[in-house]
Amino acid sequence: MLRVASVAVVLFGVVLGAGCGGAAGDAQGGEPPEGGQITVLAASSLTDAFEELAGTFREQNPGTEVRTSFAASSELLAQVQQGAPADVFASASEKNMDTAVEEDLVGEASVFARNRPVVIVPADNPAGIGGFEDLAEADAQLVLAEEGVPIADYATEVLANADAEYGDGFEEAVTAKIVSREANVRAAANRVALGEADATFVYASDVTEDIRDRVEVIEIPEEVNVVATYPIAAVRASESPELAQAWVDLVLGDEGQDVLEEHGFERADES
Repeated sequence: MLRVASVAVVLFGVVLGAGCGGAAGDAQGGEPPEGGQITVLAASSLTDAFEELAGTFREQNPGTEVRTSFAASSELLAQVQQGAPADVFASASEKNMDTAVEEDLVGEASVFARNRPVVIVPADNPAGIGGFEDLAEADAQLVLAEEGVPIADYATEVLANADAEYGDGFEEAVTAKIVSREANVRAAANRVALGEADATFVYASDVTEDIRDRVEVIEIPEEVNVVATYPIAAVRASESPELAQAWVDLVLGDEGQDVLEEHGFERADES
């Protein structure tokens, strides 16, 4: 009798397994499973937009826990390289994403937003920076994100363009005023908002409601400015690939694009 019971248990397990296999197949077909957990690594400049989208994602996927981690894209890339738990990587530069793709750490990457660097100064503007060209002549203390952080790379591009536009020495004059390097773009923005520095480079989307009244935006002339490109991809080591793809789809879809635009980003289909 014991042997018969054991066989029955095995047969029941086979049938149950077949049923579960069908459900898994359906999930892989594009429908994320109910519940579960997803960890999204995203550039600091995406904090407000992605926190709002996290709420939308929870509504669309009941029972799902959404964890977001915001830092410099270079730091997030290092986390992915080191095998930190992650399902989605959203970068503020193609350079970091290209590295992740080349190392087969992520799947296919898609551009989901664009942004433009600006300069911000404290609202009382003690250094008297009235325009972008004043950065070279003003008696000012600048802060900037650490080297390798996308906004710092974009700032370097902008200053190199300014050298060609305004004459040699512009970039050197500005970089000589940098007194501190911050962990990411939001940290640099906060230093200026607190009046601890005279200027910094940020993205247009970083002039958020919490600092808008405490800073003044100095636009960078179009002829020297650059466009920041944001790519996103699912992490290959994800333990929740269906949820990871669902997040990517949300960000790339109309709903996600609307939220990003509301937070100061340019839509992916704009140039």
